[in-house]
Amino acid sequence: MTTRTRFLARSAVAFLLAACAVVRPALGEDSAETEESSPALASSAIGSVDQIIVTGTRLEATQRTDGSAATVLTQQQLEDGQYRNASDALQQVPGLDVVQSGGPGGNTAIFIRGADSGQTLVMLDGIELNNPASTNRGFNMANLTLENIERVEIIRGPQSTIYGSDAMGGVINLISKKAEKGVHINATSEAGSYSSFNQIANVSYGSDPIDVSTAITQQNLGSVSAASQQYGNGEPDRYNNTSLSSRIRARPSDLFDLSSTVRYNTSSNDLDNFGGSGGDDPNRTLDSDEFFTRGDLTGHFLSETLTPTAYVTYTRQTLSDSNFPDEISIDTLDSAYNGNVLTYGGRVTWDPSKLFSLVGGGEIQRERADSYYFSDGAYGPYEDELYGRSAQDDALYLEGRASYDESLYVDAGVRNDHHSIFGNHTTFKVAPAWLPTSTTKLHASVGTGFKAPSLVQLYSSYGNPDLDAEDSVGWDVGVDQDLIKDRASVSLTFFRNTFDNLITFDPATYALENIESAQTEGIEAGTNLVPSEDLSVRVAYTYTDTRNDLTGESLLRRPRNKAAITTVYTPTSRIRTQLQWRMYSSRADYDYNTFPPGRIALAGYGIVDIALSYQVTSELEIISRVDNLFDKSYEEVFGFGTMGTTAFGGIKLSL
Repeated sequence: MTTRTRFLARSAVAFLLAACAVVRPALGEDSAETEESSPALASSAIGSVDQIIVTGTRLEATQRTDGSAATVLTQQQLEDGQYRNASDALQQVPGLDVVQSGGPGGNTAIFIRGADSGQTLVMLDGIELNNPASTNRGFNMANLTLENIERVEIIRGPQSTIYGSDAMGGVINLISKKAEKGVHINATSEAGSYSSFNQIANVSYGSDPIDVSTAITQQNLGSVSAASQQYGNGEPDRYNNTSLSSRIRARPSDLFDLSSTVRYNTSSNDLDNFGGSGGDDPNRTLDSDEFFTRGDLTGHFLSETLTPTAYVTYTRQTLSDSNFPDEISIDTLDSAYNGNVLTYGGRVTWDPSKLFSLVGGGEIQRERADSYYFSDGAYGPYEDELYGRSAQDDALYLEGRASYDESLYVDAGVRNDHHSIFGNHTTFKVAPAWLPTSTTKLHASVGTGFKAPSLVQLYSSYGNPDLDAEDSVGWDVGVDQDLIKDRASVSLTFFRNTFDNLITFDPATYALENIESAQTEGIEAGTNLVPSEDLSVRVAYTYTDTRNDLTGESLLRRPRNKAAITTVYTPTSRIRTQLQWRMYSSRADYDYNTFPPGRIALAGYGIVDIALSYQVTSELEIISRVDNLFDKSYEEVFGFGTMGTTAFGGIKLSL
């Protein structure tokens, strides 16, 4: 661990102790312990809210017993912030950075613990959403809405042993809502700044043999110029998105269960040609269609301890980027990108006792990418085509969980992937959790990962067929401590990742290459406080030090320091407010307006958001929120615009 990391570790510990010292007198040493735990401690690994985590392992685990570093955003937390898109809700998560190019609908990348966005796997009910037609096989979070989502689970650190190639940095899994008994209808309508509108409707039905939850979101959002106005760009760029989602769970007999998830997004986003001076364009658009589905069949006919499951998933993502001559430019652009993935597999879970369980299985994943790009302008025509490229990955895995005396839990797994281009790769993960007392949890994990270059990185005109697969080793160690039951908890985690053969883009040569290695290390610290029944405070701080070992420079677009303070206040049973402050230190980026592109530093900034709701009756709720309350000017990507103060107001009906 570096000297700087040791210094930050001491600072983080001091920060947490100071925060608790301030609040502890308000809590009182004789705080009464209650049967029900406060929602504010929902993310605590030790607090009495012991949520089941379905993402960190294929075996049943809880936050109390899981050795991996995990964060769960509950449905209540999603509602408190009135978040409409997953990328907005994820801003508060420690160890995770959200970077958007432009306003709503702009390309949105996720970095976990400094890992590349293509090394983060995004899932919906276990459907892998990463796009094989994107440059790094990452997933653009811009269109992922939350209308039918019950909670979001984030697992940090290498997860390739469980989920394969794209999970080197971590996994984000969105879990769909489960219907309550009976028929329920919810409708939300809100309007806001820049002539923006959000319309959301949910219909659900629940009974013993079946539950169905469906939803639709219609977003029509105004925005600033995608190319930042501070560089002379003034034409606003709108964004429209329609999302349909459904989750069905059924148990037609005692012999088996069925479940199915379907989601479809269609969107249109006004773009500009590039960030910075002269990037404005009045008629460039990006149209996107995304379709995701999964079906599961789980049997209960072998024995009480053996459970077989078979599943199949299919994803299709289509993008069309077009631009034709206008009053500003005579340039022409016509392009299309199509990616699809078919995955099918099965597993058998053996659960003979509370002390030991085992799961083994395999899956086959087939992916295909097609793209066509044509442009014509001052430098003449240019054409690039990626036609019918495909790859297949066959995987076998085995995972086990052992426990002792309800205080020691160890998860371990191994996986072998046979990639049709890059051959065999074996990964492992071990994650112990030890509870020496009822209020203390010590946890650790170590794992390896690999990432196959994307089809675009290999076979496009700027690709490199000689690229090697990326490899990684990651570990973390941490402690979660309850200070006062249901009132105060703290957590501290150290992490380090080493990436070999990391794929980078050289802006001087416009070529992809492997560098020898890169490092990321840092600290995640947090505290949950409940000074009174009507007030809760969550604090999260992350220090991330990244380094390209070839150049000694930090990796792009990762801030070294990030903090979030979220306060929820309910002065009455009808009023609920959330105030959130997020701070980011400076980050590095490239200025592509020069040649060769020059490396620059984007200034740090702080953002304040506020959300307020008033429950008029059990059926009617008035909602409002203001993002970027103090109209802070900032950049996440050089040259691209960000939203100023944005206000929304509306109503929510529940029948």
